[in-house]
Amino acid sequence: MEEKTLKDLFIKTRRQYIKLLEFFDLTQQLGEAVDRKDEVSVQMLLHMREDPIHDLKEIEAQLHEGVLKLPEEEAIRAHQLLTGSEAQKKEEEPLCSQVAQNRRLLDRSQELDRRVSLRIDGRHSFYSKFRT
Repeated sequence: MEEKTLKDLFIKTRRQYIKLLEFFDLTQQLGEAVDRKDEVSVQMLLHMREDPIHDLKEIEAQLHEGVLKLPEEEAIRAHQLLTGSEAQKKEEEPLCSQVAQNRRLLDRSQELDRRVSLRIDGRHSFYSKFRT
């Protein structure tokens, strides 16, 4: 895979990480607002979390479109790298490391979101209804 392609993928996955950090931070603040029973802050933070989620979806679409534009062999490898495959070449290591870091933060964000959601909605929470 070309170095330019790897760099482009890395930059986009790094942008994902920044948006995931933003979402995680807002979710932490949301949990604190729930603990304080501050309904105004809860509503505000719920709405604020929509922006990084929208941005993450946009970045994901850009990644998908970029992979589809690659030659077949490169597209297959790019997909593998973006879904957690290990680096086969030294040039792939930064991308693989970023993808792994994103995965860890996404997992932490989902767990935090689950806990906050259960505190807000209890048995009516998305997580109670669908048992993820």
